[in-house]
Amino acid sequence: MKKNNNLLEIPNINSKDAIFKKLIYDIENSLFDKDNYSKKEFEHLCVCSGGTTSSCAKNGFTTLDLRKNYSQIYLDRETNLVTIGGGVIMGDLLNHLQKHNRSFPIGLSKLPGAGYVLTGGVSPLSRAYGLAIDNIESIKGFLGNGTFISLKKKKISPEKKLIWEAIKGAAPFFSIITEIELMTIRSNPIQIIEGFVNLNELSEIIKISEKFPENMSLQWIYAQKIYIYIFVELKNNLEDKRIKEYLLLQEKFPALEKNYYENFNEINFFPKELNLYELNVNNHSEVISLLGEDLKNEIPLFVKCLNEIMDNKPNNSCYVASQQLGGKTKKLKHGSSFFVHRKSTWKPWIYASWKKNDLQEKEVAMDWMYKSWIKLKRFYPNIHLAQLHNHLNSHREELTLAFGNRTDELKTLKNIFDPQSILPPL
Repeated sequence: MKKNNNLLEIPNINSKDAIFKKLIYDIENSLFDKDNYSKKEFEHLCVCSGGTTSSCAKNGFTTLDLRKNYSQIYLDRETNLVTIGGGVIMGDLLNHLQKHNRSFPIGLSKLPGAGYVLTGGVSPLSRAYGLAIDNIESIKGFLGNGTFISLKKKKISPEKKLIWEAIKGAAPFFSIITEIELMTIRSNPIQIIEGFVNLNELSEIIKISEKFPENMSLQWIYAQKIYIYIFVELKNNLEDKRIKEYLLLQEKFPALEKNYYENFNEINFFPKELNLYELNVNNHSEVISLLGEDLKNEIPLFVKCLNEIMDNKPNNSCYVASQQLGGKTKKLKHGSSFFVHRKSTWKPWIYASWKKNDLQEKEVAMDWMYKSWIKLKRFYPNIHLAQLHNHLNSHREELTLAFGNRTDELKTLKNIFDPQSILPPL
């Protein structure tokens, strides 16, 4: 990592290009001094755990980078619980666990940090093992007022219950988490059925997938073409008749190929070699993630809407993609976290990109993203706030659609534990 005040080496190009005021690596009492955050209106602390969000560094703001001094990983071989620092990258977590034949339900990318866990954490494994937040056993960190907190799932007092629930889904707004203890899972072989499909085939595959067993899930991306991944975890039920039937169903789509992996860690979803979209260091971008239930009879209408959206995309770097939830994510207790949309089956996201410093192209791309969102609201009315958008006009609406009837509780926690709005504002 470079300590140059004007360069933060992170994956997100927007934040990497930011000219921030100060870069710090340690949490000290002075960090929460109100004088540090009262000199400029609406200034707050940006927190970088993995660096994949456009909110981890901004022009004129201070960034706390957790990756250097909070990157510990420790697996207890008796309990199979892993303790990670707030700056641990998900790919590093998988690498460590794989040495012991263990795994964790990370997302499609290995680049995010602990923010992936704390904002929900949707994985191809979520249908079988729940969201990332469902696997949190304990946390340590600081509230926005500087108070140290240490909470264990099995020892939550009534007065700490709301804090515990809010940390699972809304932590970035009122806390800085420096340590998380997580349940791990046995590392099993993975079967991936993947390839390019057309719109009609996508429609049929979505219909089939809504009846998948818990150890199967569908991921797809529509950029210049449509590419899908059908993910199958091969546990002891490898010979399960139902699984075999679903695997045979995919043979009716001739363009799809079956690939076998010894473990989740070997898989690279949407690799560059597919040339699905531009991964250009000269581009800036924004992403908005949605949530919705089974499409059922509306699948044809959704596919038609999706095609209209892609016909209007402003450049080849813009795309729409989706992950499948359900299974365990629907069965777990709804009130146990601030991920309130437990009935969700799909998490699509809209990716808008433009040449950096081209304000006209940015306006066109963002307009496309917002219009696409409006069109998709019929099918996906809610938000997964995996990216913080307090710099966008849509922020307040996103908050309401992300936290629903728990929005007021989050505002109360913010007022109590982050009264100076040191952390991202609501």
